[in-house]
Amino acid sequence: MTKLKFIAFILFTALIASCSSDDNKDENESEESYFNFTYNNETKTVTTWEALKQGDFIEVLGTSSQGLAIDFKFNIYGNLYQALTNPATANSNFPHLEASEIFTANTFTFTLENLNTTDKTVQVKYSGKVYENGYDLDSESVNVSGSFKVSYKEIDPLIPNQGTSAKIDGKDWHGLSMSTSNENGVKILNIDNDSEYNFGITLPDDSETGAHTFTNDSEIKVAFQKYDLTTKEYVNYEVAGTITYTTISDFYVEGKFSLTATHPTNNSKIVISNGSFKEGIPLF
Repeated sequence: MTKLKFIAFILFTALIASCSSDDNKDENESEESYFNFTYNNETKTVTTWEALKQGDFIEVLGTSSQGLAIDFKFNIYGNLYQALTNPATANSNFPHLEASEIFTANTFTFTLENLNTTDKTVQVKYSGKVYENGYDLDSESVNVSGSFKVSYKEIDPLIPNQGTSAKIDGKDWHGLSMSTSNENGVKILNIDNDSEYNFGITLPDDSETGAHTFTNDSEIKVAFQKYDLTTKEYVNYEVAGTITYTTISDFYVEGKFSLTATHPTNNSKIVISNGSFKEGIPLF
């Protein structure tokens, strides 16, 4: 399963920095705000930044005086969906780079230190590699690191309460439909975050609300994968469980699920419980 470069159904776009650490500071910007950024062992002076919060999702963009921007998309639980570095001006020579799109947390550390919903500030530390090709860890890369504390503007989400959550062997997991596919009239919502796990929720074109018991061979099911650091490939687990579609509209699907995932060769099991989802439906 792979992530789209632009997260579907969420108003995450390339932000135009409008809040400055100096003369152009937003009226709600705290005097304690800062944005530190090191790129390829060189300190970049971030002079402008902007942050948006939309439901559970946040985007922060910082732009340096050297003509380099860094952009983060993440959720309120601290899961990083994307980290990008881009040239900020037409004459900038910096390349377009991105954090790994495969098990991002393995090569990029992103720590949400504080989210103050009263003051509307977000504080983060980060470090890791950004690559020429986020799906190829052998491609050219640069080390980045830094921290920021910035004020954010809040906007209404297109789909309130969008996202997917579950307990994986008792531990909380939060993700988002990052990409979609269509196989023989069956839409697959690929649910991902920065961890080694992801889900694939199927939605046949003639789907109706209601409960469905599934196995690995079912058309309606929740597929499950885990990334193997040894083989550097995703393992497709055998699945058995139940999914309930509670709402299917023109724009989103909502429901609940639980399942047991079994490794195809060593038969080890992972229990997924308390699953719930509300995800946008692709137009195709």
